[in-house]
Amino acid sequence: MHEIQPGHGPPTKLSRQASIIVLDASPVSLLTLAGVLDHQGYACVCARNNASAVEALSMGRQDLLVADVGDDAAEVLKTLQKIRSIDSYEELPAVLIAGSQWAGLEKKTETMPQATRCLFKPIDPHSLIAVVDQILWMPNLIAAHRRRGSKPSRPGWVSL
Repeated sequence: MHEIQPGHGPPTKLSRQASIIVLDASPVSLLTLAGVLDHQGYACVCARNNASAVEALSMGRQDLLVADVGDDAAEVLKTLQKIRSIDSYEELPAVLIAGSQWAGLEKKTETMPQATRCLFKPIDPHSLIAVVDQILWMPNLIAAHRRRGSKPSRPGWVSL
């Protein structure tokens, strides 16, 4: 019989092995984001600033960046670009969390060749997990469709 130790729930429905860098300047928000992801079985490396997020890459293979853009979306985008310029992290997917003042950020991320998604506050934890699950397990498929897609040769048709 399998005994569950006090304080430990049953294993999650999916055995997740991904490691996620969680970037947020606010300690409370950082712990909340990391807690939601940890509860789903993801390993999290917490970073309170952009330099720490880049430094987290030396702690082992990282599979995703989840970043709250806070007051400086441009700086987070620069950090993401810096991370993606490092060998073996060129295709690192990212989820950016932004306030309503950053409306339009999703348009900037749509043009990126790597999988990058935006969520706007307030976010529902279930929505965050759904986006994280999709972006972690399907980035190659998404990128392949972007590369293979072509302009329609006939009106209304797209070749994939």
